[in-house]
Amino acid sequence: MSMGNVSVSSTARRRIRTFSVWVWAWGAVVLFIGALNTYADVGIGDEGFAILGDGENPWDVEDPPVFEPDGTTYSGEGSGLIRIPLEDHAQDPYIVRLVSGDYLDLYATRVEDLNQPADDRGYPENIGYFYDPDDEALVLPPDGDLELWVRTDDPWELTLQKAEVDEITDGFASGEGNDFLVYRGDAVSARFQHKGEGIFYVTIQTIGERSDRPIIESGDVDQRLSWDPTDAVYISIEADDGRGAWSVDIDELALDAPTVVEPDPAETPRGTP
Repeated sequence: MSMGNVSVSSTARRRIRTFSVWVWAWGAVVLFIGALNTYADVGIGDEGFAILGDGENPWDVEDPPVFEPDGTTYSGEGSGLIRIPLEDHAQDPYIVRLVSGDYLDLYATRVEDLNQPADDRGYPENIGYFYDPDDEALVLPPDGDLELWVRTDDPWELTLQKAEVDEITDGFASGEGNDFLVYRGDAVSARFQHKGEGIFYVTIQTIGERSDRPIIESGDVDQRLSWDPTDAVYISIEADDGRGAWSVDIDELALDAPTVVEPDPAETPRGTP
């Protein structure tokens, strides 16, 4: 039977018409809700409407919010930028510590992207992910302004203070709990040991390079790590205080072997074999 020969009763037509109206009405409601969600993310600025979007990367925004300090404390209601001029930081390392907030991602502009427009910036360097108050990370400023990008949708507060870094001057360091170390020398490797039951996390970082956490362990650890030649290597250690002890033994380069002076044959006494 072809579809052209099918007849539909008046009762069936009313049911079909009612169903079609209901589908149309429900679709309109869905579109309306979608429109509300879309316009909730729309802001009005000097250039008119702009889609902001939850979780948008702040470095992709032409004029991001800039957070000003209250002493060493910064706070905000969402994503934005912290900027510290070169003359203020002088490339001294900082410790950033989360004071409050459910989560916060922190990034730093690479030196080659400083003063570049939003559509011409590369992806910034990740500094750290903060999920709990008192989470800390080491920040090494570049040879230029320090631009730190805060990415979060929630209210937050953090402190940014010049770091107290312990110098490894004799090739060896040891301790318990957290510490920040710096080694300045020609060696490019070290032995890292941990004895105990607690965690032992090691992060290695050099200026201008991405940080690397090569050790994420607990209990007894004995590993040797290396890095590229550099003026200074910063070592961040996270360990449970009272649950283990750690040590860092730099593989110092051996001293040049003494030069062996061959005897002058003219000065060799006669009869000497």
